Amino acid sequence: MQARLLWLVLCCAAAEAARLLVVLPTNTRSHYVMYGRLVEALARKQHHLTVISHFPMKNPPSNVDEISLAGTIPEITNNLTRQDQSLKPSFVRNLEQIMKECVQACETVSRIPAVKDLLNSTVMFDMVIVEVFGSECFLPLGQRFQAPVVGLLSSVPLPWVNEQLGNPEATSYVPAYMMGYGQHMNLWERFANTMSVLWAKILYRYKSQLPSQAIADRLFGPGPKLESLAQNYSLVLSNSHFSINEVRPLVPALVEVGGLHLDDSQKLPRELKALLDASNEGVIYWSFGSMSRIETIPSDKLAQIFEALSKLTQTVLIKMDRGMLSRNLTVPDNVYTMDWIPQYATLNHPNVKLFISHGGLLGTQEAVACGVPMLMVPLYADQALNAHAMSDRGVARTVSLREGTADTWSEALKDLLTNPKYKENALKLRDIFLDRPMPPLEMGVYWIEYVLRHKGAAHLRSPALDLSAPQYLLLDVIALSIAITSLTIFILHTLFRYLCTRCIKWWPKEKNIILEKKLFRKNFSLFLCLLWKYKVKTN
Repeated sequence: MQARLLWLVLCCAAAEAARLLVVLPTNTRSHYVMYGRLVEALARKQHHLTVISHFPMKNPPSNVDEISLAGTIPEITNNLTRQDQSLKPSFVRNLEQIMKECVQACETVSRIPAVKDLLNSTVMFDMVIVEVFGSECFLPLGQRFQAPVVGLLSSVPLPWVNEQLGNPEATSYVPAYMMGYGQHMNLWERFANTMSVLWAKILYRYKSQLPSQAIADRLFGPGPKLESLAQNYSLVLSNSHFSINEVRPLVPALVEVGGLHLDDSQKLPRELKALLDASNEGVIYWSFGSMSRIETIPSDKLAQIFEALSKLTQTVLIKMDRGMLSRNLTVPDNVYTMDWIPQYATLNHPNVKLFISHGGLLGTQEAVACGVPMLMVPLYADQALNAHAMSDRGVARTVSLREGTADTWSEALKDLLTNPKYKENALKLRDIFLDRPMPPLEMGVYWIEYVLRHKGAAHLRSPALDLSAPQYLLLDVIALSIAITSLTIFILHTLFRYLCTRCIKWWPKEKNIILEKKLFRKNFSLFLCLLWKYKVKTN
């Protein structure tokens, strides 16, 4: 009984208030929605945080110090009118763009005077929390402050992150980031999936790690290589969940906290609430998130979409600046636009029947948590992957922005609004997604404090990181098995030849000839029997 009470005390004990350094160099608002929720939760747990980010709090609590990066680099956005003229596959262009933007962000942040002053100060930290995405330039902070490093990943596990944690790739059934496959792939898809993972790791090595190493050496001085530091993450929190992403193997140091950003305290503005309440026929909500602006869709394509929307009886709510539209575009009467919309609160409204989305992971999680079917229009990065996952689960249809027509949009909208299976599947998926031992935000805080309690939690580290590539892939075991098998066959063959030679040597020659004839007849008779048994016709 005493042992059980001690176990309960250890499990439920909160970590003592600690000093945490949080470094978020990428200027992506959608990512910070997730990170900011975690920062606020850690602050409420009375930890003292120093936060380096592009999105400072409006009213930070007394235990949060901020180094604001606002205005140092432009916010990362995706202009939908941009046309890529390149022979490179789209996933390669996307990866290169992400890595380029992340390395540029590291370069800019590393030159901020306040950041340099922090590195030269005498302050110490109990933990360093860094963004894991397209660059590792701030990983040496862990060594500088002699503190464990925790990574925050706003997507599903990336190929290079899997390698850094010793997490299995399982490319036979886990689709790679940016490939847009499902979990049931044919031969060609499995081949392309495997090649894309290998190519992504090569790209990361030369497009991110090498330039990031130069930035780190300049900022921290000569030290361990980034690839070796990356193998010492104490923990990585991934914004994914098996219910809506892939079922995949996970090492203990990689924890899924998909939905961490969901905020039930979000409220609807009075005007928006009145609009939603009055829409008895239902509401279709359309948003492409904070990075992609609907206004930048080419006018001819947007006109086709408006034509399809105008045929609906439902109110269509769009996150869009109407003033940026081309003058020759006519906005349908049933369309209502707003510059900013609280997305999660809107999707939670019972009158919202459908969500038109670009397939971003955060918006997808919000729609799933609210049980709302989706029409997905993948544009960039992992959005095709998310769209395929939702289509496989029967809660979404996918339309191509480039190839879709007014008829395509009309057919998809009609199917989603009239076929009850989409809503039924959405409600089932919602129940699965939300059914967890604890809410994702609490889980994220728990594991961070777990690392604090256990002084870096080195026991979470995978032993696979200590193996060479041939050892991990069992190439040495395969080689040894082939060698043993070959040696055994050689010995048996040699022994058989020796015994046969000895027997024939002492057998009379006349009997040898008779024996050979008997053996021939016997074997030939057996051969004929086999032909008859298996109905083999001879010519």
